[in-house]
Amino acid sequence: MEIKIDNSELKKLIKEVLTEEGIIPTRQTATISLKEFARKYCYPHSVDWAKSEILYKYKPSWVANIHPGKGRGFTVFESEAASWMKENRHKLNW
Repeated sequence: MEIKIDNSELKKLIKEVLTEEGIIPTRQTATISLKEFARKYCYPHSVDWAKSEILYKYKPSWVANIHPGKGRGFTVFESEAASWMKENRHKLNW
C-alpha cells in the first residue's frame, strides 16, 4: 500500500511536532534568567562573573533592567544574547 502526502501538509505536520517537542520555540522573544544564561553561555563561570565581565562592562541591549534592584531579576533575551556571545566571545576575559 502506498500513501501520498502533499509536501505542504508534511511540512506543517513536521513543524507541529517540532514545536510540541520544544525544538522550535513557541515565542519569538524567549527570555531566560541570568542564572540560566550563565549556565548556558558562560560555563564554567558564575552569575557574578557574567554580571561583572559582560553586563556591567558592555551593557548589552539584550538584557532588560540591568540594575533590577533587590528582589527582582534580570531579563535576558536569549536569541539576542546567544548571537552577541558568538560574536564577542573573543573579547571576554575567560
